[in-house]
Amino acid sequence: MLELMPGLTRIYEEWAEKYPDVQPLTIQFPARDGEDTEDGGKKGGLDGVLAYPLDGHWLLVTFGLTELGEKTSEEPRVSGAGFEFTCRIPRGPEETAVPAWVLRVLHAVADHFLAGTDLDVGHWILTSSPLGGEPANGDMTSLVIVPDVDIAHITTPNGIVLFFQLVGLMSGEGQEVQEAGTSSPLVAVLRDRDPRLVSDPDREPVQL
Repeated sequence: MLELMPGLTRIYEEWAEKYPDVQPLTIQFPARDGEDTEDGGKKGGLDGVLAYPLDGHWLLVTFGLTELGEKTSEEPRVSGAGFEFTCRIPRGPEETAVPAWVLRVLHAVADHFLAGTDLDVGHWILTSSPLGGEPANGDMTSLVIVPDVDIAHITTPNGIVLFFQLVGLMSGEGQEVQEAGTSSPLVAVLRDRDPRLVSDPDREPVQL
């Protein structure tokens, strides 16, 4: 099947090169009302997520916003939307299943983009509820977009693909970013604390 999907193959290959000893879980999302699928059904949003069980955290990589199979857009330099999302969240040593809340977050952000919201590096998304509707996430309510800390971009047969990492923000951090009009100082502090930028709801808030 992968030989028929050169775009998806390149995503697999690039992340396999970064983490050669880690076998990702492939989570495919069911078809939803929206665009026609090849088999006559309906779908919308993401096709799925690759979930890498790394030491201490999950790495999630979406697929479906870019052109996974044959080239269909008229822009040869860019694959589909031009980007996929990544996210890193804490993982317990015996944890084998991806928490459902982070899948809801990835789905929701992709849906916002597909509905016409402009998303790019440096942008932020403010909400008032815990991420993914998960009460245990407490005060982590918002997101900022940064280039992925491992792989910022790749070239595929269908064009370039950027990887946008979603990083969770505490409610106060989100408000500070909004008031400042920039996320750069906050991201710099978060990166200094944790170069992987894991979205950990239990971390200490940043005080700028």
